[in-house]
Amino acid sequence: MTAATRAAGKIIAGRYEVRKALGSGAFGEVYEVFDHNLKQVCALKIHNRMVAGPWTEAQILRQLDGEYILKVLNADLAEGAPYVVTHLATNGTIADQIQPDVGVPITAAVRWARQACQGVARIHDQKLLHRDLKPENLFIDGRHDVLVGDLGLAQLQDENGLADAAGSIPTMAPEIARIGAPGQNPTTARVYSIAADVYSLGATLFWMLAGAQPVPGTSSYDDIWRASQPDLWEVAPHVPQGLRDIVNRSIAREPVKRYASAAGFDSALGGWSPPPRLWTRVKPHPGHEQCFSGTKGASLLAVCAIPTGVRTQLNIVAYHSASGRAVTKARRTVPRSGLSAGLRSAFHACN
Repeated sequence: MTAATRAAGKIIAGRYEVRKALGSGAFGEVYEVFDHNLKQVCALKIHNRMVAGPWTEAQILRQLDGEYILKVLNADLAEGAPYVVTHLATNGTIADQIQPDVGVPITAAVRWARQACQGVARIHDQKLLHRDLKPENLFIDGRHDVLVGDLGLAQLQDENGLADAAGSIPTMAPEIARIGAPGQNPTTARVYSIAADVYSLGATLFWMLAGAQPVPGTSSYDDIWRASQPDLWEVAPHVPQGLRDIVNRSIAREPVKRYASAAGFDSALGGWSPPPRLWTRVKPHPGHEQCFSGTKGASLLAVCAIPTGVRTQLNIVAYHSASGRAVTKARRTVPRSGLSAGLRSAFHACN
């Protein structure tokens, strides 16, 4: 594809008229197009990579359908570049829902993660690996359900269940990042497995719950490869322990320690039961560092971390949101390094 393709009115593959650009990234560009064959508006993504021969995955993608998958209307090559045409998703993506350093409510995060797992499980059933799961590629439909999309990097598994390394750094599994890390010199780049897709699903759920990616400040393969095992509690202390353990397992550095399948990850999430009081991180109140609200029936409490004036310490206070009455048993002063543990202790005192 040439730069001229981006101009409105251009025709792609003899049938798709470009109406406007919707976005671009490392792997390609997305357009709103009008399909003159089907007489409907669609989304078309052209990938930057070139395919020398037939695009083997195209036929499978055209047949791919099912709940929690963004319907693929066509997949083919144009001037050697793969393109995928889907329904136009008009309600944004999970990335649009994640408030930085706040995330999304726990119930919404778990619901969306389960739907993503179920969609990816259907993709895996077709012997395909997605290879680029991240918040931007999980679309939201009119019912506020998740649709797994952007399948242009999907690749068939070989006889060993593997495909070529690929993905986006923020949600990339360590064993995939190792391929691009300096000084590693792996013997093969064909290391992508179901476990890598599971990691990316887990990293996406981590991001929803924490409002930040699992390995903060990552900009290179080396950052991911050398990072220590992330712990969700360090950045999202309000998440219940059972859910935290599920997320941490899904992003284990060693592939064999993760869930064996997307369906297995979904099953674990489905087996988790929320506690009576579920906490939600909210945008910090003026002068506060971190704030949370906890609902249990009609009872709404707030827990906030407030600077003490001493650089290394914070006060944790709790109060009834309606009356402002303090929950004295939850009040404590903690070192900044112990904030996450202190918040968990305060939540426990309020429950």
